[in-house]
Amino acid sequence: MQDFTKGNATKQIISFALPMLVGNIFQQAYSMSDAVIVGRFVGGNALAAVGSSMSMIHFLLSVLIGLTTGASVVISQFYGARQDGQLQKTVSTSILFLAGFALIISIIGVAGAPLFLSLLDVPEGIFSETTLYLRIAMGTMIFSVFYNMYTSYLRALGDSKSPLLILIISTLLNVLLDLLFVAVFNWGVGGAAVATAIAQALACILCMAYAGRKVPLLKINKLIFDKALFRLVLRYSLPAAIQLSTVSLASLTIIRLVNSFGESAVAGYTAAVKIDEFAIMPLSNISMAISTFVGQNIGAANVDRAKKGFRSSLVFMVLAGIVLSTIALVCGRSLITLFVDAADPNVTEIVGVGAKYLSIIVCFYTLFATFFAFNGFFRGAGDAVIVMALTITSLTIRSVSAHILVYQFGLGPEAVAWSIPIGWGLCSLLAWLYYHKNMWAGKAAVQVAGK
Repeated sequence: MQDFTKGNATKQIISFALPMLVGNIFQQAYSMSDAVIVGRFVGGNALAAVGSSMSMIHFLLSVLIGLTTGASVVISQFYGARQDGQLQKTVSTSILFLAGFALIISIIGVAGAPLFLSLLDVPEGIFSETTLYLRIAMGTMIFSVFYNMYTSYLRALGDSKSPLLILIISTLLNVLLDLLFVAVFNWGVGGAAVATAIAQALACILCMAYAGRKVPLLKINKLIFDKALFRLVLRYSLPAAIQLSTVSLASLTIIRLVNSFGESAVAGYTAAVKIDEFAIMPLSNISMAISTFVGQNIGAANVDRAKKGFRSSLVFMVLAGIVLSTIALVCGRSLITLFVDAADPNVTEIVGVGAKYLSIIVCFYTLFATFFAFNGFFRGAGDAVIVMALTITSLTIRSVSAHILVYQFGLGPEAVAWSIPIGWGLCSLLAWLYYHKNMWAGKAAVQVAGK
């Protein structure tokens, strides 16, 4: 475990973020290996099927991950305040709640898959494969939920290395199983989904076993549901859940828009988004590290240290954004070609759509860095509502702008790329004003719990 309430703030945040970065690289390898292996060994339509199904999976998972994120903020603040008893009760309460809710979402996802995909206007040529992938993923969703829950709690206590080691093991297994089921057994899209489910199950089991044996604060001998702490967790979890589900809902409107351009456009968009997600991971990880750092220091009533660490991290993130933009601009088109076989009859259109999307979006990573740095600070300070509001605002701008650019100005899939930095820029300005007016102050969980 790591105590962020003393020591060099910038060094601590960066060193804490690095294992998470490596971990997220492997996390992205889960979905990226599915996309690359399916795209190269099955075809462009199969790649499009994975892309369409992933948007729905993210939407159904987002509420659960949001609830986990909110609970981790409460845990980090109790840890900073040295309130171990409250911390353990929070863990116990969240386990019971998330397990039940995950089961409900899983049933809804499996039963409603065809309906959901019809609403997304998924092209007929990939409908059956998309349905199969979605049903397998949602039927085994409990493993992903519990893995994310325990890794979030370990990170809230300052441990970002143990989840990394577990993730490396499970990701390597996922890649090997992808190759076995898809390239050797020819199971197609369903094989990729089964491979991911098995790997996620292993990650879940290893993470829970480690937490139970090596981390006393996360070892729960008897599950207790504390109503007061449940309400406290919901105070931070619901905004995060609404935020993430809104993110996913906006993504669904976008993928529906992209679906209207056909299978090849979906395949190209899917490849570009995978690369984009990979490129911005360092910035997302530093944002998460800021949340933990700020949470512990706010819990310890050290506001000045929390603000100092945030400011230095913001500068670092902006500089990193410039570097990432440069790399992505140089390598973008070559990376897109990894997702599709050169012999695919639609390879030119697929690569063209993906490369054009990337050439636009990567130019604005400094705006993403600024926006997410502020979100990390606000989340750690306990102001989950403003994080939710800013994110919803950004995504609303994105969705509306994309549709206007397509239907009023006649742009193609690249309209999605142009719409994103508009939201980042406007919301970064709003976040800056909110921060400097100290409107986030006084919203820590420890203060609430002490009332």
